[in-house]
This record gives sequence, C-alpha cells and structure tokens, in this order.
Amino acid sequence: MKINGFYIFAFFTLLLCSIILFFYYEKSQQSAIHQAQLRTEDLLRNVKASKMFFKNKQQSKIREYHTNGLLKNDEFSPELYSCTYATKQINIFYNELRTNANLPIINISFAALDPKNIENRATIKERKLLNEFNKNTISSYKKIIEIKENKYLYYAKPIDRTKKSCLQCHGNPLNAPKIIIEKYGENQGFYSKEGEIRAFIKVIMPLNNYIKDAQKLFILIATSILLLLLLIFILTKSIVRKNKKTSKQLQKVINTLDDLIIVRSNIKIHAVNKSFLKFFGVKDLKSFSQKYSCENSIFIKGENFIDIDLNQNLTKIIEKINSTEKTKRIVQIRNKAEELHTLSIKIDKLEENEDLYLIVLSDITKLQQRAEKFKKRANIDPLTGTFSRQKFNALYESEFARSIRYFNPLTVLFLDIDHFKEVNDTYGHDIGDLTLKEFSKIISTRTREYDIFARWGGEEFILMLPQTNINDGYKLAEKIRMSILSHKFEKLDNLTCSIGLSMLKKGDSKEEIIKRADSALYKAKNGGRNRTIIEI
Repeated sequence: MKINGFYIFAFFTLLLCSIILFFYYEKSQQSAIHQAQLRTEDLLRNVKASKMFFKNKQQSKIREYHTNGLLKNDEFSPELYSCTYATKQINIFYNELRTNANLPIINISFAALDPKNIENRATIKERKLLNEFNKNTISSYKKIIEIKENKYLYYAKPIDRTKKSCLQCHGNPLNAPKIIIEKYGENQGFYSKEGEIRAFIKVIMPLNNYIKDAQKLFILIATSILLLLLLIFILTKSIVRKNKKTSKQLQKVINTLDDLIIVRSNIKIHAVNKSFLKFFGVKDLKSFSQKYSCENSIFIKGENFIDIDLNQNLTKIIEKINSTEKTKRIVQIRNKAEELHTLSIKIDKLEENEDLYLIVLSDITKLQQRAEKFKKRANIDPLTGTFSRQKFNALYESEFARSIRYFNPLTVLFLDIDHFKEVNDTYGHDIGDLTLKEFSKIISTRTREYDIFARWGGEEFILMLPQTNINDGYKLAEKIRMSILSHKFEKLDNLTCSIGLSMLKKGDSKEEIIKRADSALYKAKNGGRNRTIIEI
C-alpha cells in the first residue's frame, strides 16, 4: 500500500512535537520546583532579617525592661525569648494570614541533635543531614515529599555556627541562667562546642500551586502549538493538493509531446513523459532508475556531442548549452533496442524561484541521416564514388592555405579520357558510365590516403597531391597514364588519357596553379593526346 508523503510528514512532525512537549512538560515541572525553592530561600532571608532585627534591636531592650521589673518573668524572660522562639511565633502568625487568604500553610521549624525543646529533636535522617552540614559537604538540601497526596518541597539550611557568646546558654549547664535550667532542666541542650552547627532550619513549602500554574502555562502553550500545527497541516495539505493538481496537469501536457521530457531538480528526476518511458522500454520512473542507476550513463560521449553531466548544477548546464553553437547542441543516446539516436537538448527553468527544470530531448536521428545523405550527395560524385568538384574546392582551399603557411610543396594534375565522346556514341552511355567507373578505380588505387581525387566534370578529373614536388607528381602521372593504357576496359580495345600538371610557386594564388594545370592538359590533348605535360 502506497503511503502518502504528506501523512508521513504529519506523523513525524506530530511525533517530534510530542517529544518536544514532553521535555518541555518535564522542564516546566522542574521550573515550578525551582520557583518554589527561590520563594523558600527568599522566605528564609526574611526570617533571618527578622531574627537579626530582634537580636540587635529588641533583645537588649527586653533585658532592660525585665531588669527594671517592667516585664513578667514567665513570659518575657530574655533567656527564654530566643530568636528561634521568635521565628516560630512569626511563622504561626504568618500561616494564620495565609489561611485567611485560602492559601496552604508554610511550615518553618528547626531540627537539632540535642535541643532544649524536644519538639525540635532531629530524626535519624535529619541527624545524618546535620552531620553533612557540619562537614561542609553541602550548604543546603532539598527534596520533594508527598503528604496526603499533596506535593511539598522539603528545604533545609543550617543555622550559623556556634559562637562563644552562644555557649552562655548552650555550653556548660553550670554556667547557664537559672531560668533556663528551671524551664528545660540541665540534661538537654547543653555542651555545644564553639564552631559547630547545632541545628538547621527546615521549610515545608507546598508545591501544588506552583505545579498548577506551570501546568496551566504548559496547557496554554501546548494548545497554541497544536492549533498552529493544525493550521500548518491544513495549509500544507492545501498546497500539496494544489501541487498535485498542477503536477497532474503538467504530466498530461508532457505526455502529449513526442519529445523526450524530463522534469528534474538539482537533486533528482521528478517526472518523465510517456515518450521517454517508451524510448527506454520501462513502465515508470522507478523502473528507469533501477535500470539506469546513473542517469549520466544514458549519454554517449563523443567529439560531435555536447558533454552532459546531470550531477552538475542545472543552471551551469544551461549556460554551457547556450554557449554552444545551436547546430552542436546535440547528444547521443541508445534506446531500448540499443539503437543509437541523436537528439537535440534544451533545458529551461519551470519557475524562476523554484529548483525545477524542464529537459527536452528531441529525436533528430532521421533528420540527421537525411542531412548526411544530402551532404554525401554534395560531396561525392554518385557515378564514380570520387569527391565532387564542390568538395574538392573546399579541400583544395584548406590544403593550399596549409602549404603556403608551412612552405610545403603542392602538385595538381588534370586528367582527361581521350576520345570519350566516341565511346558514348559507339557503345552507348551505359558502357560510357562503366568506363568512367573503371577509370576512377584505377587512379584511386594508385593514390595515397591523403591525396584528393575528384571528378571535375564529364570525363575530366583532378588530382591534388599534398607535400609532392613536380618531379614526383610527374612520375605518378606517368604511372597512371601507363596503367590506363595497359588496362583492358570492357568492350573497348584500348583507352588512353591525357594529363596536365603544375605545382605551387611562390606568390601563386589558389586559382593560378589550377589554371596552369588546365593549360598543360590542353597542350597535352592538342599535342596528340596520351601524354603528360608540365607547365610551371
């Protein structure tokens, strides 16, 4: 079953979003706890500030009032009215205010190894924690606890280390104020040492409100993200549908064309037309990719064809094609039957701002074959198979220029069959044509690969001998003349030819050497025929 790419995109997007939201939720819970911790630390700073105010400003006044009998001993004893006591009393009033405001209470208390007030006696776990504080292993401690299905932050921080002034009440009981002994006895809360941590303050901070606030924010953000994703999915689906519709319309259009059409980006082929699939003998694009793992392998390399590398940026390929002469913008490809086809190539960008290109391959094999046929007709004499006069002129012009440039010798021969008109009149044109063919064949077998032999007109031929001086040219001319003389032509007793030749001289134009050779031929025919004449 084919799964739509959009749904795969939607699935993985939702999966990624879910993972991100999960980690964000965890982070929001941690953030809620962190906020509660900051609030707890701030509350402890406030408590410490209250204790500092009481100790530095109030305690001395209370002693003075007590000494002067202005305060009751059982309620305002300066020895009993300690900072710890003040802290706990402030916490009671603070929680009354919170209760009135429908807020959960925040419990502040103390934990000590040997407290005077047994309510502050540390548990076994708290004793271990106090030991860690004394070792300076930790400076604070926090833990999430649950009480009646409600979450709380348990936060502990040590009080200041015992000073010398503290030993008056917490050192040797013999030195302690009598009122403390009367209140707590002499068996607990004493024998502290200077520098040790006797206790730590602990706060039980309710977390529910912090967590609820974090959850509300999370729900708001998650809902916003999901709604945004829904909107993105709707828009994406709409665009995908529109693109699919456009793709189908484009596919219909390109399928009507006989040319081979490829719709391609710089990454891959996106679509091809029916003509393309038929040409390569495959049913779809997937089958083509399996058959041709490398797209570039379809192009046959050669000097007469433009070199196409689809791994290059297509914009650069367009520039390369446009800079090539129009008649040479061709490639060669084998079809499903391994037959070579010549195709013209054109590449255009479909949309200016998109990485999508249209590659058009037009099969010009038959056109090129016809062109080659016409070219061959223009270049080759159809009867004798030698070069035509037109082709000779082109080759002669090139060779003449090269001989001038490099100071190479160049010899030209004119050859004419003697009394050829009588052959036609006596034996007919068929024998005349056969004679011309045999004559041409004899000469062709006597020439070199780079010599140029052409039919000039009628029974007259021309032979160009590059890099050949007049002496060697004359020797060859004589060999040819003797070969013709000794050859037994069909239905003819014998046949002779006349030859005129000349060579390139300094200052010659390309016409002058031809004229001299033609003049030499005229002299040979007027001088009795069957001879070779040189004119320099």
